[in-house]
Amino acid sequence: MAMRWKNRGSIVRNALGLGLGVGLLLAATPGIASDAKGEGCAWFSGIEHCPLDASELYASEEGLVVKSTDGKQSGVTLDLKDASGWDAWLSPLEPDWDSRMVLTFTGTQPDGAPELLERVVVARSKEEDLGALYVDPSVHGASTYTVRGYNGGKLAFERFGVVPVQEKLAGPGGIAQASRLVAFPGKWSSGHSVIEGPNGETCTPGLDFPNPRPVRFPDRTFSVAVDLVTVQPEGVALKSRTLREVSLQGFGLESFTLQKEVRTP
Repeated sequence: MAMRWKNRGSIVRNALGLGLGVGLLLAATPGIASDAKGEGCAWFSGIEHCPLDASELYASEEGLVVKSTDGKQSGVTLDLKDASGWDAWLSPLEPDWDSRMVLTFTGTQPDGAPELLERVVVARSKEEDLGALYVDPSVHGASTYTVRGYNGGKLAFERFGVVPVQEKLAGPGGIAQASRLVAFPGKWSSGHSVIEGPNGETCTPGLDFPNPRPVRFPDRTFSVAVDLVTVQPEGVALKSRTLREVSLQGFGLESFTLQKEVRTP
């Protein structure tokens, strides 16, 4: 499998050194421009971002802040313009009982039509009392997943046939049904996705941690310590060849910050 995140360590995780305070105009910030097509939209890291729901975008010393205007949820959608991969580094977030992050990946089929590829949720598991990565099998009908873990860009483990466990997530927006794939302690700090192909295309999302740690599978066994985990649905053949759009929705999160992003053509 082609691993496209080998040089993750070279990408700055900390403040981008913009040297500008909160509230300055987006157009005044290097790498952030306000001449995007939609109202309230902005360019950041060469990618167009548009606010979702009751959200607004503005620059800070760390990067692009996505802030709720109603105190309920913050969200943003990214126009990837048919990329083959995407990486985003966030200010580290620790899942708690009152919030969850939903990442939705949309592809482009050969005829140009959009295709929902994957939806993952990062939240705190009541069953595990840990942060957890959840998947939504209803997107494509997958019943098992391949989970891979990396440390320093090198494959540390590969586990096939992982069956996610159904779990109810209580929190903002009411109770949601989700399928827990892995649980982990502490914070997470980035999201990724690549289109695997050619032929038998799948969307392979992942998230990484500020420091290596083991993850726990639904059968309660632990992996070796890793700093990146990716998940891939098994037995799924999607039509899309590229990534069209990614959205991040923080339910119960007043704000979150995108420190840096990389789009792979």
